[in-house]
Amino acid sequence: MANTTDSRGQKAVLIVEDQALLRQTLRDFLQDPFPDCNFLEAADGASALQACNACRPVLVLMDKCLPDADGIELTARLKILYPAIQVIVISYMRGEVYVQRALAAGACAYLVKDNLVTDLIPAVAATTGMPPEMNLVRAVDNWSSA
Repeated sequence: MANTTDSRGQKAVLIVEDQALLRQTLRDFLQDPFPDCNFLEAADGASALQACNACRPVLVLMDKCLPDADGIELTARLKILYPAIQVIVISYMRGEVYVQRALAAGACAYLVKDNLVTDLIPAVAATTGMPPEMNLVRAVDNWSSA
C-alpha cells in the first residue's frame, strides 16, 4: 500500500533537482500555496529512488538532467515501480521531442524551467487535485526574492 501522506496527513511531494539552490527555491515557492504537502528533496536519481521507496510521494518534480541519470528514463522506471506516482519533468531544454519522450515515459507534464513562475503552481494543482491556497502575486514575489 502506498504511503502518500505522513503522520500529519500531509501529501509527500518529491523535488528531484541536482542544483541545491533551485531545489530550495522550488520548495519555498510551493510551500505557501500547498501547505498540506510535505516537500522532500533528492539531488540525484539514486536518492530519488530511495525517497520514492520510503515515502511514495503523490508527485515527483523531476529534473531532466541529473548527474547519475536521465530524468525521463528515471520517470519511466518510477512509473513501473510505483504506477500511482505522478511525475512532472522540468528542464531548460525546449523541444517537442523532449515533451514526447517525457509523456511516453509516463510523465503527466513537461515544464520548461524558464516558465516555472507561471506554469508550476497550476501544474502541481492539476496533478495533485489540490487547489493552491495563496495569491499568485505573493508566490511570484517569493520566487523573485529567492
